[in-house]
Amino acid sequence: RGSTFIQQIDLSLVGDHESPRLDPEPLISCAEVIPILDSIIERREDCSLEYLQFPKVWRKERNTESDFHAFLTRFNNYLSSRAGRCLQCRCNLPIRNRDDQHNMLYMSAYDKFYGTQKYTCYDCTKQYCEDCQDDGGVYYIGGTCDKCERRYCLHCKKVDVCTSCHNWYCVDCIDFKQCPQCDENTCPDCVSEVRCRNTCCADKISCNNCAEDGNAFSWCESCNEAYCVDCCDSDIHAVKVCDVCETSFCGQCRVNICKEWGNCASCYQFAFPVISEDKERVQTQNNELENENKEQRNEINELKRKVKDLTGELEEV
Repeated sequence: RGSTFIQQIDLSLVGDHESPRLDPEPLISCAEVIPILDSIIERREDCSLEYLQFPKVWRKERNTESDFHAFLTRFNNYLSSRAGRCLQCRCNLPIRNRDDQHNMLYMSAYDKFYGTQKYTCYDCTKQYCEDCQDDGGVYYIGGTCDKCERRYCLHCKKVDVCTSCHNWYCVDCIDFKQCPQCDENTCPDCVSEVRCRNTCCADKISCNNCAEDGNAFSWCESCNEAYCVDCCDSDIHAVKVCDVCETSFCGQCRVNICKEWGNCASCYQFAFPVISEDKERVQTQNNELENENKEQRNEINELKRKVKDLTGELEEV
């Protein structure tokens, strides 16, 4: 109680780059801990506390009438009274938000990261505004990581944003994937579940945005199978778009439709290579079957010869 030396307190009960969403929820008592925290921040100018991470179980209720929210207000006032300037642009912190409030914490019940600090790096506790970027366009204070719910400056941890869901993540928290279509970073939750019908391309991934916009895959209107754009450009069996009748079919479905009711010359041009390849494949299969039949006939003749020889031997005996 009443410590003047503690600079950082983490009550989240998880390690670095771990989610604070614990199951079962920890039995850490807000009613018992808040008086201890109050005894620390009441020291004001003698207090050294710069960063306080609360348990997720406290923050998830978002009740502005609760004792926890009341403490958040006191802690926010404490931080605001001690706040200085952004280390980069030297602007005063905290910055006034659209509700005309000065807050060092996310205080609204509608804030996604309610109860966390806005401008302070979890590691070094240095403070930056949310607008400052280095020469490479990297923010000095990245967005709050959607997994560990902590915020870091660019000197301590690398964070990046998923261009599909626009959530921020520490690169040590998740394994970002790069969408080959848009060349943007994608979090695992935003990697599309759609895969190319061709097994040779089954490992290719795309972000949800590219998959939904049609930049990554094309779908057959008949069988609804998806083919990646690379296969659509190079594989005669993949989906082709007929500019004449404005249809999109894979090779086999195009052949079937041409056989049934097709009257589009352009569709026949797409279907012909598929039919030719199918003919060659069938011919190859027939040749292989004939060779197998020939081998089996030879084996049968050999067995007949052996049986005849054994029969002759038995008669002599």
